[in-house]
Amino acid sequence: MDAGEYEFRVRGRLDDASAQRLQEFDGELQAAETVLRGRLQDQSQLQGTLARLQEQGLELLEVKKVARRTSG
Repeated sequence: MDAGEYEFRVRGRLDDASAQRLQEFDGELQAAETVLRGRLQDQSQLQGTLARLQEQGLELLEVKKVARRTSG
């Protein structure tokens, strides 16, 4: 797996404790979902992130590699 930007879409809104545990990701609230975006370096980091979401009881709706955002 190449390093890149990933997007994780989970059902519902994260509470403060969950958001704190996932602070390395940018969060965006949408209707009834939270979208987390961040850069992962390898397959191991992706698997670790998926495990962390599951440990927090978050329902994963979608995960995908996305184009890197640019400033400006």
